[in-house]
Amino acid sequence: MLWLVRKRSVDFCDAKSVKQSRNKQKANLIYTEWSLNMSSGLSNEPPKIVDGIFPTFVNLTLKSLAISLEDAKNRYEKGIVGEEAVASANWAVTNQAIGDERGIPPTKEKLLQEEVVLWLNVGDERLEIVPGNDHATIAASALINALEEMSSMVEGFLSDRSSEQAQEFHRVAILQAKPEKSPSLEGKTDWQYDKNTDTYNAV
Repeated sequence: MLWLVRKRSVDFCDAKSVKQSRNKQKANLIYTEWSLNMSSGLSNEPPKIVDGIFPTFVNLTLKSLAISLEDAKNRYEKGIVGEEAVASANWAVTNQAIGDERGIPPTKEKLLQEEVVLWLNVGDERLEIVPGNDHATIAASALINALEEMSSMVEGFLSDRSSEQAQEFHRVAILQAKPEKSPSLEGKTDWQYDKNTDTYNAV
């Protein structure tokens, strides 16, 4: 999969009346916590990232993908389903399998015949994962492998930043990490990215 183009993330799902799951909320909170830390403006010191923006966002993305993978395994390996399919952090069902008239949930075989839409967020930006598109519709039977592949690729960024995918990931992460609020330090009005420390400094 190639992630080459940054696109604004929007609420996307082909399924009708898909509710946001707790795990998706949990994934969003991961990024919300980061955002608040970077933009609070409550301290007299500029926000500092110990390890840099790049590894921080890699780890946040891996956490989000882990949530998605857990959701996928629960649905398609364990057959754990609710009355309605819910969107996970990086995927959603597009054609939900239906149980029988007696209220018995669909079998795992039926669940694996579903289609899902898959995406990858970096903060609130969505990256291109197939040529020309920031999401892909795939068979549910391929979802777990696809998520594992994405996780492996993102984790690999930590050891090799030279690939086009890693560089695009970093570029988006830098844009996402800029604090929204002005610095609280006297005489400082903006934030400037420092490539040597991979953080923002008040200027």
